[in-house]
Amino acid sequence: MYSIETENLTKTYPGSSDYAITDLSICCKQGSIYSFLGENGAGKTTTVKILCTVLLPSSGDALVGGYSILKEPEKVRDIIGYLPQKSNVSIFFDWTVWENLKFFCAMNGVTGNHFKRKASSLLKENDIYHKRHDLFRNLSGGMQQKVALIRSIIHDPQILFLDEPTAGLDVHSKLQMMSFIKDLKKEGRTIFLTTHDMQVAEYLSDDIAVIKEGKILKEGPLNNIMGECRHLQPLEIPCKREDAEEILVLIRDNSKSYIINQYPLRVLTDDINSISSLIEKFDSSVIKREISLEDVYLMVYSGGVHD
Repeated sequence: MYSIETENLTKTYPGSSDYAITDLSICCKQGSIYSFLGENGAGKTTTVKILCTVLLPSSGDALVGGYSILKEPEKVRDIIGYLPQKSNVSIFFDWTVWENLKFFCAMNGVTGNHFKRKASSLLKENDIYHKRHDLFRNLSGGMQQKVALIRSIIHDPQILFLDEPTAGLDVHSKLQMMSFIKDLKKEGRTIFLTTHDMQVAEYLSDDIAVIKEGKILKEGPLNNIMGECRHLQPLEIPCKREDAEEILVLIRDNSKSYIINQYPLRVLTDDINSISSLIEKFDSSVIKREISLEDVYLMVYSGGVHD
């Protein structure tokens, strides 16, 4: 069963002839984490805003929790939580953490002891209960992000949209955030996540989609997409910038390897010996690594893997 289904969603903005998203058709399984991966401007945030009924599509429709975003937007809003990319836009800077959460909960019918129990539990779980009476503006960026996430889930939504939830966080805060998102999935929630951080996506995702210039390049279960590339060995080739182009041409013309980044030069190959021979005349060598989602993402984005 799917929690989110889109059908040929398309969006253009006034004054622009370019499509922000084009004929977007994706499915997100109930109780799963679906990660939307792409560069800035690829169409990730536009898609999230449409699914959250913040924007109208130019054409197409989507079902969120079984409700049409066009015909039943109020019902969609009742069952979702939304963490915007700029999370502080939905928070009052000159209110305390507690006041912000209380206000938002009241708007969603969560009041009295129910609110107190829920807010206290979530703040303690995220190690910021001691900051509940501090003004939001005085919190660190990481703490502000945690408060914004709590705000998006405190009313117990079935479906969560998290737009770059780990952006700007330090390592410790990022790990805490990832663990918390995993726990939310264990509670049975469906989570639609956008990120540029491949470590986050690889740790959290059940399914992924790679989007470029508003179009889906690749979609499916993370394990399947990673499995398609398991036979390939990621190599880094440290070299002088002036040698990189010549090495790149040699590899492109004399092997079946995939060049996934030009400088620093990174390659996916099933023929390490050929690569090593090709770069013998340069003051360089190859560095082998375990394959990661970042490698696969770069390969898809550069045109190496298609559906």
